[in-house]
Amino acid sequence: MRKMDRLFKYGIACSLNETSVHAPITLRGDIEQIATTAKEIGYNGIELQLCNPQDYDWNNLANVAKQVGVEFCAIATGREIVENKLSLISEDRGVRRAAIDRLKLHIDLGAVIHCMVIVGSMRSSIPDWNRYQYYEDLLTEAILELSDYAATKDVKLVVENILTSISNYLNTMKQVMDYIKKLNRDNVGVHLDTYSMLMEDNNITGSVQYCAPKLDYVHFSDSARLYPGGGNVDFKTFIKSLLDVGYKGYITTECVPYPTEYLCAKRGLDYIRALETCVTIERSVVR
Repeated sequence: MRKMDRLFKYGIACSLNETSVHAPITLRGDIEQIATTAKEIGYNGIELQLCNPQDYDWNNLANVAKQVGVEFCAIATGREIVENKLSLISEDRGVRRAAIDRLKLHIDLGAVIHCMVIVGSMRSSIPDWNRYQYYEDLLTEAILELSDYAATKDVKLVVENILTSISNYLNTMKQVMDYIKKLNRDNVGVHLDTYSMLMEDNNITGSVQYCAPKLDYVHFSDSARLYPGGGNVDFKTFIKSLLDVGYKGYITTECVPYPTEYLCAKRGLDYIRALETCVTIERSVVR
C-alpha cells in the first residue's frame, strides 16, 4: 500500500544540554542522541534552542545531522534572555550591543547548518508604555542591523508572536505581521506559535490568512505547552488554514517533555499526522 504523501515537514524543539523540565524543549542531549531519536520517530528536522552557540562544534552538528538524515529547521534564541539576560531593547547600550552580537553568532551558526534564526523573547517587554515608540525603535534598529548581517550569510530571520506575560508587545499575529510589513525586509518573516495564539488571538483562519504573505515558520504547541493532542488547541483548523494559504514551511512541535521526552515527541507527531490524514480524506470527497 502506497504511503500517503505528507503535507508538511515536521521539526521538534531540542536542546544540546540539560535545561529546565518546565521549558518547552522536548528532546535534550548530545547531537547524536537527539538527531537519532527525532529521525526514528519520524521528524524531518530539529530546532536547536541554544544559548552560547560558541560552546558547540558547528561543523560537527552539521555532519551528524547529515549522517543521520535530518535537517535543522531553526535556531531558537529565547534562552539568551532567560539565562544570559540579553535584551534587544535594554536601556543599557552595552547589553543591547551584546544581544545583537550574540544573535550574529546564531546567524553564523545558521549559515553553517542551513536554517533560519528566531527572534522572540529577546525583544523583552516594554517597561514604560508612555515611551512605546522609543523601545520599538530600539528593536527595529537591532533587527535591521541583524537583517543586513543575515543577508550576507543567506540566513532568514523570523519574528515570533509571544504571550503578553512573556513579552508585552507584538502578541497577536496581526501585530507581528504589521510590524514585519513596516520593516520591509525580504529576509525577515513571520513565525506563528499556536500556544501564544490560544491566549492572544481569537480567529485562527483569519490570523493565518492575514500573515500568509510573510509566514515562514510555525510552532505547534497545545495548551499548557503539552504535545499536540494533549490539550484543547484546534490543530485541525490550523492545518486546514495553513493548507488554504499554501504554507510550505516547517511545523515544529515546541512542548514540555511530558510524560517523557520520547512519548511527548511521538504522541505529538502521531496526532498531527492523524489530523493530516483526516484533512486529506475530507478534501478528497467527491459528491
